[in-house]
Formats: sequence, C-alpha cells, structure tokens
Amino acid sequence: MKKEIITKLRKYEDFLAYRGISLIDRSEYELTVTSQPKLMLSPFFNFVKQCKLSIRHKLSKNKIHKKDVLFLAYTHSHVNTLTPVIKKMKNNFLVVKRDGFTSNVAKKLKNNNIKYNDIEGYLTKESPRNIRKARKSLKNKYKELLKTGEFDKQNLSYLFLIYFPEMIRYIEIINNMLSVEKPRLFVVMNEITTIGNIAAHIAKQKGIKTLCIQHGAMGNASGFTPVSADKIAVWGGNSKKSLINRNTPKEKIIITGAPQFDNLTGFNAKMEEDIKKEINLDPSKKYILFTTQTLPYVEEAVRCVCKAVKSIPSLQLVIKTHPSEYSTKKYEKIIKESGVDGILTKKYLHPLIKGCNAMLTVASTTGLEALIMGKPLITINLSGKPDIMPYAESGAAIGVYNPGDVKQVIKSVLEKKEIREKLAKKAKKFIYDQCYKMDGKASERIVSLIKEITGSL
Repeated sequence: MKKEIITKLRKYEDFLAYRGISLIDRSEYELTVTSQPKLMLSPFFNFVKQCKLSIRHKLSKNKIHKKDVLFLAYTHSHVNTLTPVIKKMKNNFLVVKRDGFTSNVAKKLKNNNIKYNDIEGYLTKESPRNIRKARKSLKNKYKELLKTGEFDKQNLSYLFLIYFPEMIRYIEIINNMLSVEKPRLFVVMNEITTIGNIAAHIAKQKGIKTLCIQHGAMGNASGFTPVSADKIAVWGGNSKKSLINRNTPKEKIIITGAPQFDNLTGFNAKMEEDIKKEINLDPSKKYILFTTQTLPYVEEAVRCVCKAVKSIPSLQLVIKTHPSEYSTKKYEKIIKESGVDGILTKKYLHPLIKGCNAMLTVASTTGLEALIMGKPLITINLSGKPDIMPYAESGAAIGVYNPGDVKQVIKSVLEKKEIREKLAKKAKKFIYDQCYKMDGKASERIVSLIKEITGSL
C-alpha cells in the first residue's frame, strides 16, 4: 500500500485511535513496506478468517497462569527465536500464541513441545460489543472519506472495513490478556508487525516492563525503529550500531547473539532420501536454493532466476517460500511459464540449505543462515533501491542488480573455487558483526537478561 494514503490519513489521527493506541502509527510499517496479497484484501477472505478466529475463541481452553514472564509469538520465526530461550528457563513463564488464517504458529509450538495459551481465549463478554461499536464508527467514517475523492476505494475499504477493525479487536484482546495475566515482563519477538507494536504499547500503558528480542536480520534497522520496549536483545554489533544511528538510546540495547542459531553451526542433517522423493529432487544434479519474502519485488527476482537456471544445463532450482505466504500460485505460474526444472516447497529449510550448491535471496534472514552453514550467497535486488541487508556490501555475498547478470553470477559461483573462497573469508567477519559469538550460548545470555530485568527467576 502506498505511503501517501497513510500520510493523508494522518489528518484524521484524532479519530483513528482506540484506547489511546494510534491505528496509524502502529500499522504504518506493515502496511507500507510489506506486500499485501490480493487475497488478503478480499472481504470474503476476511469473512472466512473471522469465522476461524471465532471458532478458535470458542474452542480455546486458556487457564490464567499469572507467570512473571509472558512471551507473545505471532509468526513462525518467533517460535524459532523463543524456543531455545524458554528451554533454559524455569517454569515461571507463559507463551501466548496468535495465528491468523492458518495454524502455523500452533503447529510449530506443538512440534517443539511447548504449551501455550491462545490469544483468542482472552476475549471477554464485553469485547464483542466494544468492537461492534468501534467498527460501526469506522464504517461511518469510511463513507465520509469516500465522498472526499481523496482515496482509492479498494485501499480505503480494506483499511476501514478489515484492517483497522482487526487492530481494534487485538487491542481489546491484548488489554484483557495483560490485565488478567499481570506479568512482570512482557516479551515480544519484534515491534515490526502491527500486533507486536500494539502489544508493546499496551504493556507500557499498564506499567509492565517490556523486552524485544531480535527475530530476524536487521540491516539498517529502518523497520525496527522506534524501539518502544524498555530493552531490546540484539544479535550483534551491527544491529546495535544501526539502532543507535536511528536514535535508539544505547542503554536499551543488549548484545546477546541469535538464540535461533545456537545449534546451527553444528547442523549436520542431510537430505534424506524420503525428502528428496517428496519434493522430486534429482540427487544426480546440482541445485540452487531461492528463499522468498513478502516484499513486492520478489516475484521479479524469482522470474529472473528461473530464466537463468533454465539456460544452465543439469541445474535444478528449489524455491523455499516464506512461512507467512498463504498461497504459492504466483511462483507455480512463474515456474510453469519459464519451463525451468523448478521445485516449490514450504518445508525443509535447513536440510535444503545444507544440500544446496549456492543460495539466493533478496534480503532474507535465511541468507545469514546460509553463510553460517558455509554456503555461497547471491542476493538479487531489482528494486532500484539500496539493499535492505548489507550482504553484498560486506563482500560476504555477490549482489545482482541487473536481470541480465543473474546467469553469469550463478555460473561463476558454481564454477570458480576462488570466488567461493573469497566469499567464505568475508562471511566470517560478517557473521560476527551480525551475530556476535557463535558459541551456542545466545539463549543463555537472554535468560540472564530476563533474570536481571525481573529479579525473580
């Protein structure tokens, strides 16, 4: 969604607030930077989603725990971040999960044997009435603004009839959750997404201490600021420097390393035969791996990679989609149109990285994981804008900025040992700058920080 719409709506900021929470401020990053799939803009999709949430609410069997530490997990990667941390903690914590249309977060928690409460279980009897009242006001304002001719109808209807009402719903839920659970410390994995931003601000309203744990590669920290949490645990010196450059007080920032990478350096899992068969990977051929993101220019990058791989004999392409991408149809279409030997999968990230001959991405955190696992990395940025992550700038990866260069770069990385060795040398320093010590103790350092903040564990 274009930023101009958000700028125009700032004229109505006094109206666009609920329980002291600005709907504009809390949603700006997610609405303007991440890609909004057409499916999510559909009223029918929203109706089905709301039905699923209603069912979750009715089926939830939350117990009030009143633990000192409350973790909120609302994406697949958040579970990866918190799992090694809570496994080193005593039982004085509660995990609350939020799922949208899918149940990805719940499945991930169950796979890691983590018990949780469902955020939908914190709706009270009064909440639906409050939400209906707010929704009615938004609908009336939508009709008024539509008459001005300032706004595109589709975007405005999405904001006022779908997105903002959902924000209000979660403001109600999180307010109720923190009121009954009364944690001493509230932990979010990021303040980027709207729900994380909302949660951190409601906790501050209630005087609850807050901690943010970096969940993904930060780059220049443009999407991670301003930091409203009392403390933020970051992976390395680069993250700290980037946050300070964007006016984050240095006393808020604690370098811990990346807990989700604690066991990554020793990852030895091989591509099992049943996995190869499942995804139709030919074991006799080399393959490169492309990891997607919810960015508007990723499709063009995938299209260029498919075209390049098509012209390289005996090379396979595996595309691993981002966990938050509900549909893979756009990638299926690109693969079919290009005629490439392409494989599309939602699973097996680390085995796929371990077995690939090179990895490609735009700016995903998976690029950092590839470097840690000793794989050559190629980044593709066809947006005309600066790289989000400095993989190429550091020399740890080769950056491609012209569609016509993709094939040549892939071939050079696969065929020239000296290029791979040069990349590997630069990668060592980059990994330290990004992730601090790869000693498997990042989660321990975060637990120590939690003990220091709460003084109770």
